[in-house]
Amino acid sequence: MARQLHIMVPVLGDLTVALRGLRRSPAFALLAVSTLSLGIGANATIFSIVNSVLLRPLTGFETDRLLRIQDATHQAGLGFVDPEAFKRIRTGARAFEQLAGMQFCQFALTGASEPEQVWGPCVTANWFDMQRAPAMLGRTFLPGEDLPGRNRVVVLDHGFWLRRFGGERDIVGRRILLDGQPWVVIGVMPAGFRPVGANASAVYTPYVIDENAAGLYVTGRLQKNVTSEQAQAELRILGAQLHSVLPRFKDLSLTATPVLEDITGPATPLLHLLMGAVSLVLLISCVNVANLFLARSAARQREMDIRVALGASTWRIVRFLVLEALVLCTAAGIAAVAVAYLGVRVAAPLISTLPRADEVSVDLRVFGVCLAIGVLGAIALGTLPVVRSKHRGLAATSTREARRWPGSLIAAEVAISFVLLVAAGLLLRTFSAMRQSSLGYDARNVLTHFLSLPPSPDGSRTAGLALIGRLRDKIAGIPGVTSVATSSTLPMGGVTMTMDVQPEGQAAIRGPRQASLVVVSDRYFQTAAIPLVKGRAFGEGDREGTAPVAIVSQSVANRHFNGSAVGKRLVLPRIGYNLTGGDEIRAEIVGVAGNICVNSVSDCQVEHLYLPESQSGIRMTYFLVRSKNDPMALAASVKRVATQESPLSPLDQPQTLEQRTAYLTDSTRQGMWLAGAFAALAVLLAASGVYGVSNYLAGLRRKEIGIRVALGATFSNIVSLIYGQALIMAAGGLCLGVIVAAGLSRFLEAMLFKVRPHDPTTIAVAVLGTATLVILASTPAALRSAKTDAASELRRE
Repeated sequence: MARQLHIMVPVLGDLTVALRGLRRSPAFALLAVSTLSLGIGANATIFSIVNSVLLRPLTGFETDRLLRIQDATHQAGLGFVDPEAFKRIRTGARAFEQLAGMQFCQFALTGASEPEQVWGPCVTANWFDMQRAPAMLGRTFLPGEDLPGRNRVVVLDHGFWLRRFGGERDIVGRRILLDGQPWVVIGVMPAGFRPVGANASAVYTPYVIDENAAGLYVTGRLQKNVTSEQAQAELRILGAQLHSVLPRFKDLSLTATPVLEDITGPATPLLHLLMGAVSLVLLISCVNVANLFLARSAARQREMDIRVALGASTWRIVRFLVLEALVLCTAAGIAAVAVAYLGVRVAAPLISTLPRADEVSVDLRVFGVCLAIGVLGAIALGTLPVVRSKHRGLAATSTREARRWPGSLIAAEVAISFVLLVAAGLLLRTFSAMRQSSLGYDARNVLTHFLSLPPSPDGSRTAGLALIGRLRDKIAGIPGVTSVATSSTLPMGGVTMTMDVQPEGQAAIRGPRQASLVVVSDRYFQTAAIPLVKGRAFGEGDREGTAPVAIVSQSVANRHFNGSAVGKRLVLPRIGYNLTGGDEIRAEIVGVAGNICVNSVSDCQVEHLYLPESQSGIRMTYFLVRSKNDPMALAASVKRVATQESPLSPLDQPQTLEQRTAYLTDSTRQGMWLAGAFAALAVLLAASGVYGVSNYLAGLRRKEIGIRVALGATFSNIVSLIYGQALIMAAGGLCLGVIVAAGLSRFLEAMLFKVRPHDPTTIAVAVLGTATLVILASTPAALRSAKTDAASELRRE
């Protein structure tokens, strides 16, 4: 105990002296704390996002044991697993405790309140049990409730239960109408439940595999003591067994990916980019503060000399300086937490499309990062003045050394700022190129709505098709509407069925891509502005009972018909959604449509098969309404017409086609804005650093400048001297920055579009901008030096 007191007493004494010294230098303390808090706070903001999206485990029971099972056979298959394959895998898998499947279903909810479209996962009966997710009220699905005739039960999401039913606790057992049919509410999920692979859900319903042809999102829970590698090996064996049993699975390729990685994978490159960018901002902040400490150490030379003369050891002086820096860094760390809270709020609109964006928060791990940065920063800043002067004693520093150290640090700041400017410039040019790139259709001035029609009592589609036709005619009569069409999916994606293309007389041509099947109305190509390369569009004569027809994309015509597809025939396999009751369709190709981009602006060779709505009706229908001006101005009129014609089949919330296609550029847009913000912050910090160092170095040369003025140096001579000094520092930084940017820009390559990583225009603009920054930041020092009074300086000496 006595030894601990012996150590603590001098430490507390040094801490008291350090606090007094900082109180006597409020400008230095305030500038150091504010600069560090910006750098640490920006890092804490981005780390909060990275931590919430990539590092924090998914909510739920042992979510690290959940794997997403996908069929990687086809690039356009989105990883869905065929229902038949799923049933066989679920029976044969031993590495998993349970395998559960999920699709997304949409219903028209009607009843006492206003009708609305609701959607949510439709799942196998064991889906909740696999997640170990019990209901708050009632229960979840029982085994067998995903079988035909037993599936009219529904579980409500907690938020939807509160909004739609006012939190009524007697909701369990009540019947609600979905698509005009009674469903029994059996449970309500707790507020904290987050379904794996789904969000913003309203209802959960059983998925009857035997009645649906659509593929499944499959999730499995690993057995204890079983690794994902062992599970992957078992899936390969099961896939090989399926090859021998069912020939259509000869290309099946099953993969297992941790659910967290599957959800966050697309966002990982962007988040890594932002972590790199914000780390560079922190480095600039530290360099600025290091320069402040170096300048302060030069001003305190006499104080250090006295301490050495009184017998202070190197360790004692280092301890004192580290304690002083620790006080500043602690204050900066506390302020950084406040900056992080504010930063997360400001960044919320930019990260809204990231996976798990609603979970982003500042937690204890972020506090720990701020604390660690503060402690490390204190040690580095406290020892830096000693390291600088280690060859010349603790307090003695030559004028040349005094110039060299700050100049080297400023060169580093310039290099870092240049790298961030290049990154932001490349992303800006990429975003501009994406915006100007043709998607194969025109998304401007198009209003979109989704309508899910309940099945007709007799099982036919006649009534539904008639309603859609009436709606199209009524909407077309609204002033300002130029064209109306319906489609089973929107041009950029949506609910898509995929299949292998099979020209008549040939086997289905298998490959890495499958064609997307889209059912459209007569004026679809005109409304979406998709050009017809050859042949004709669907017309009045293409109706049920007439010869089946189809239109294919240019990519299909080129790969399967050598560019001449019109007049040829293709075979569409058994599809549960078509009007022929599921039989094969042999359709004549009457037209070739231009290719359109799907999923990204660079994926424009996706194959499409278009069928006329009247020959192959599908329940789920998107309305596309092209207008002369702002399409959202038509939303109220369209909703009024739909309500009058079909009060029990509500439209979903209106969106423009541009809003729905925004996801194609979301990642680049987010990266551009955030990298641009960090580049701007880096530029401001670098400018303040150049300003401070230019003034400091000009002060060191005050005597020299006075002599030059006395010997006849003009205003321009002195200004050129200070500018030259700053530009020499900047030149070294730019040379280093060009080398670093050349090495790092390749990491951006995956995010670039029609822009080279070493784009000369971007680099030239960044060089010019950085040089301008240095000149502007050093101008006050240059002007002040040029006004030096030679007589006063010489008298001072």
